[in-house]
Amino acid sequence: MMTPGSRQERWILRAGVLVLIVLIWEGLCRVGLASEFWVSRPFLIAARLRDAALSSTLWFHMGVTVTETVFGFLFGAMAGILAGFALARWRRAHVALDPYLMGVYALPRVALAPLFIMWFGIGIPSKIMLAISIVFFILLINTYVGVQNVDQDLVNAVKTMGAPPRFVTRRVVLPSCVPWIFSGLRISMALALTASVVGEMLAAQYGLGFMLARASGTFDTTGIFMVLIVLALLAVGTYNLMSRLEKRLLHWRGDTITV
Repeated sequence: MMTPGSRQERWILRAGVLVLIVLIWEGLCRVGLASEFWVSRPFLIAARLRDAALSSTLWFHMGVTVTETVFGFLFGAMAGILAGFALARWRRAHVALDPYLMGVYALPRVALAPLFIMWFGIGIPSKIMLAISIVFFILLINTYVGVQNVDQDLVNAVKTMGAPPRFVTRRVVLPSCVPWIFSGLRISMALALTASVVGEMLAAQYGLGFMLARASGTFDTTGIFMVLIVLALLAVGTYNLMSRLEKRLLHWRGDTITV
């Protein structure tokens, strides 16, 4: 017997919804109420996905996109966390840079993509820089807000005991900021993937975004849905990976959500 709210119940409900969607979709196409040209069919998409998985083409393009996403995420996260701590530590730097940082942060990243492509070419570096430009600001803001929300009574209590600034940062400030940082990491991982794909769609020779743009240019609806499914699986996988890592490091919270 299933326990309400158990993992088994969640997977059964989700599988049931997926089966229902596939059956309705396939049925509408077979009876002629929906055109295969516009929405394809689940069985055609599954067959294309199987063929692509058996060949090396899909894995190669997926490897390029994952590489861009991972490097953009790592570099952007490290730079954003360090910058967030720096701005929180030096008030004058925050006062001087705040309007410029918010101005750049407000810019649509798609608008910056052509510049990155001009500066770094149509290869992997431009997609990494585009991902960094998104991840950096998310982690900067989250880290800065996390530092600002540290319990000052706790900081003052530790200081009155004679703790040096380095100890206060390592033992009080950093642990208090970890939930804020991981919240930003979970969001920015998916956005890094989005940035890589958008950059590949604009100008690239490899990657899932390139496959998506090529399928769109040839009106290959089945190919479009195949790439979208792969991207959805990557997004869910990376989100769950970050959630599990957060749950392991912050097990005392007990409120981490996985998909």
